[in-house]
Amino acid sequence: MNEENGSNGADPLRDLFAHVRPRAAPPAEDEAEIRRALFLEWDALTGRRVLLKRFGTAAAAAVLIAGFAALLLRTSTAPAAVVASVERMRGDAEIDGVALTIGSRIPSAARIDTHSGQIALRLEGGGSLRLGPQTELTFAAAGRATLDSGAVYFDSETGAPAARVEIRTAFGTVRDLGTQFIARLVADRLEVGVRDGSVSIARAADSIDVQPGERVSVARGTDRPRREQIATFGADWDWAERLAPPFAIDGRRLIDFLRWVEAQTGRTLAFADAASEQAARDTILTGSIDLEPLPKLAAVIATTDLDYSLDRQRIVIRTGK
Repeated sequence: MNEENGSNGADPLRDLFAHVRPRAAPPAEDEAEIRRALFLEWDALTGRRVLLKRFGTAAAAAVLIAGFAALLLRTSTAPAAVVASVERMRGDAEIDGVALTIGSRIPSAARIDTHSGQIALRLEGGGSLRLGPQTELTFAAAGRATLDSGAVYFDSETGAPAARVEIRTAFGTVRDLGTQFIARLVADRLEVGVRDGSVSIARAADSIDVQPGERVSVARGTDRPRREQIATFGADWDWAERLAPPFAIDGRRLIDFLRWVEAQTGRTLAFADAASEQAARDTILTGSIDLEPLPKLAAVIATTDLDYSLDRQRIVIRTGK
């Protein structure tokens, strides 16, 4: 018996442990608890001074190892929650160095870099968040993100509380109050323009409200914000308009499509007369077309008995061609 257990004999424990692959380390507090439980169990086993055959010893060790591995699996870090998905893309963009594509899912704590591209995200809580070129943004959780550079546009669409966002920057935190707005980091300041609804910019010293048709610029510290009037359509909003979410027209009423164009362009829908408005309500669209809002308006109207014109901020719908 002694000769079998000598230094030249096979050691089943050593052979068994030699084939165990290391796993990722658990959190420090969990590791300490696991080690404590493992040592207690080992002491209890050896304290009984039970004479086990070699096979029994190996089996006991295997049970302990299996339990240890199972506990490690139970305490491993859960996958990050998905906070958004890519709905539109123009050019290339990356998330943590990996190229994004339509349908890519965005987890929390992941860093998005659009480089020269642009993307539109569908948020899990609702709403459309669009990122302009040279934008770097990291989600902390659904509806909460940090903007390090570039510009974002947000459309809450329904205005429901679940669809609201909070954008943190070095100059203050932009909080949506059911709205459409652009937040842009420019050199040494933050610019926030509101198309619809309202926004608050929370800083250490104060909170600044921004109303429709306004743009507010804030710098670091306690400098007074600069406030100016802006148009709710046109050049300031063009890039975000090009990333508008899809609108399937087949089987939809023309009036619903026109309201979508109104919301996406910041323009006001108007009718030349009651007959043109009634025609828009009665007309049912067919087919499929995927264009930016204004080109899509031209294409869709061409299939109806109506016509339209752009009168500064207004989209005017009239009967006849």
